[in-house]
Amino acid sequence: QFEREARFFGRDFVQTLEPRAFYVYTPFRNQSALPNYDSAENSFNFASLFLENSYIGNDRIADANLLTLGLTSRLLVPSTGAETLRLGVAQRIRFADQRVTLDGSAPPVNADRLSDLLVGASVNWTPQWSMSFTTQISPQQGDSKRSAIGARYNPTPYRVVTASYKRQQAITPTDTGSQQFDVGWQWPINDLWGDRGQARAGEGLGGRRWYSVGRLNYSAIDGKLVDSVVGLEYDGCCWIARAVLQRSTRGLTTTNTQIMFQLEFVGFSRIGNNPLSTLRSNVPRYQVLRDQVSIPSRFTNYE
Repeated sequence: QFEREARFFGRDFVQTLEPRAFYVYTPFRNQSALPNYDSAENSFNFASLFLENSYIGNDRIADANLLTLGLTSRLLVPSTGAETLRLGVAQRIRFADQRVTLDGSAPPVNADRLSDLLVGASVNWTPQWSMSFTTQISPQQGDSKRSAIGARYNPTPYRVVTASYKRQQAITPTDTGSQQFDVGWQWPINDLWGDRGQARAGEGLGGRRWYSVGRLNYSAIDGKLVDSVVGLEYDGCCWIARAVLQRSTRGLTTTNTQIMFQLEFVGFSRIGNNPLSTLRSNVPRYQVLRDQVSIPSRFTNYE
């Protein structure tokens, strides 16, 4: 890793240049006679490009003879180490075709030794705003096969709004690809009539306050909501009530709808269906009411 002092737009930074090379050699072992219960192919992203196994799960170990090259540059605040800007690029070079497949069938012949080029950027110019962009470019076709752009506004604890757009190119003639819009939020409803509170450790924004929380995923190609989570929370000082509606689409026609209610006695116990795991996994940056608010560390974005 290389570092230098830099100044951009009137601000002082530490600029880094981080080259990375990752070589993997895994010999071939015939696994076609072994059952596959939970293994699947990893998504194509910056994290998976630097993994030893191209499959997730324990039922398949992919043979590999490949080299991954990456380059990252970051702008860091000297006093805190907080990351303001990140630019990254990565590509994989395969020296031999992979022979292990998920279903044990004959592997396709792949003459392309270069993987798609992955380019990404993220900006956190102020603590309240952040943006990110990622695109996957085919070196053979010269166009973007997959791209995603997102933004987040997080002015204070318990106030966050996120939005993103994801596009994936059609892979086969029968495939239509995908275009999805995603919006998530957690926000006090009391702000509508000027009743704004100050976050304090273990006390949230104060009692007698309503919160709206949710996430909506819309498919532009299908013209409908694919997944949705919408809920209300009420902080009654010594107790908290939650009501959450989750609607998920499975396949082309199957839809699952679930309604969860919970009553929490602060510091004692919770009664009812627990929606907190659903909110944590679906709503980006969701914070549980009256939890301790953690102060961001200088190593928050370290990898």
